[in-house]
Amino acid sequence: MKSRLLRFASLFLLSLVLVTACNGTTIVTSRPEQPPLEVGYNLWPGLFPIAIAQEKEFFTAQGVKVKPVYIQNFLESVSEFTAGQYDGVAITVGSLMSIIGKNPDVQIAMATDESSGSDSIVVRPDVKSVADLKGKRLGVRLGDGELFVSQMLQKHGLTTDDVTLVNVEGEAVPARFKSGDIQAGHTWEPYLSEVTKSGGRVLFTSKDTPGLISTVIVFRTSVVRDRPQDIQAFIRAWFQAQDYWKANPEESKALIAKTLSIKPEEVSTEGVKLYTLKDNLKAFTPGSTTESLYHTAKLYSDFYIRTGGLSTAPDIQKLINPSFVQPLQAGS
Repeated sequence: MKSRLLRFASLFLLSLVLVTACNGTTIVTSRPEQPPLEVGYNLWPGLFPIAIAQEKEFFTAQGVKVKPVYIQNFLESVSEFTAGQYDGVAITVGSLMSIIGKNPDVQIAMATDESSGSDSIVVRPDVKSVADLKGKRLGVRLGDGELFVSQMLQKHGLTTDDVTLVNVEGEAVPARFKSGDIQAGHTWEPYLSEVTKSGGRVLFTSKDTPGLISTVIVFRTSVVRDRPQDIQAFIRAWFQAQDYWKANPEESKALIAKTLSIKPEEVSTEGVKLYTLKDNLKAFTPGSTTESLYHTAKLYSDFYIRTGGLSTAPDIQKLINPSFVQPLQAGS
C-alpha cells in the first residue's frame, strides 16, 4: 500500500512538473519586433554618413533597423518632424531652438558636424566690406541664421538695425540674389556655388564663428525612453560609416551620389568639419565655448528669448543627453 502511494505521489509530481513546463513554454513570448527607426535628413555634407550606413548595411550589422528619410530641403525635413513624422531628425542647434516651443520633448543624442566655412554671407560685387551692408537687404532664415548674421555685424560695429533682414531660406538665396531682391544672403553649398557663378562673392564665413552652426541628431523623448539600444546602435553605425568614408573616399563618393541622386563632384566636405567620437565627447561636456553643445544651445536660447522666438528658456540639461556617446569612449 505504501509502495502504491509513493508511486502515485511520484506520478502526480511528474505530471505537475510537465504541466508547469508546458505552461512555461506557452507564456514565454519573444519581444515584438520593433519598426524601423525613422530618421529624417537633408542635403548637407555632414549627414552623408547616413547614406553610407544605409547602403553598406551598417545599421543592420549594429543590430538596428533604420529607415532614413531623405528630403533635399532642410526646412521641409524639419517641418515634417515638427508635424509628428519621424523618430528623429538631423537639425542645426539654431533650428532646434526655433521649434522647441512646439516640440519640447526631444533630446540631442549626437552631434554630426559643424559648419567651418560652408555657411557664408554672399554679396553683390558692389559690396566691398561688412560696413557696406548698411541699408542693404540681407536674406537669411530669421531665427536660425540670424545669430550668425548678428555676430558678423557685431564684429564690424553694426547691428541688425543697420540692415533690412529678409526671411529667405538658404536654398532660395541664389534666385532672390539673381533677381536683385536682396543684395546679400546667408547660404551654403551647393547653393553657394550658384551665387558665386552669377557674380556674387563671399564676404563672411562660418570659419569666423567656429562651432556656432552645428548639426545634431535629435530623437523624441519617447523614443529615447523606449528604444535606447536602437539609438545606441544607430550611433555606432554612424561612426562606422564615417570611418568607412575616410578609408574608401572614392567608393563612398560614388555611393553617396547614387543614393542621393546628385553628381559625384557635389559630394564634398569642404567647409564642413565632421564630428568624430572625440569631438562628440567634447560637445557633450559642459563648457564655456562653442566646442560645448551646452554653451552653444545657451547662446541660441538667450538669443531667441531676447528676440521673442521663445517665451521660456528650455532646460538645456534635459535637452542634451550624453548617455549615448559617452559609453563609446572606451573604444575611442
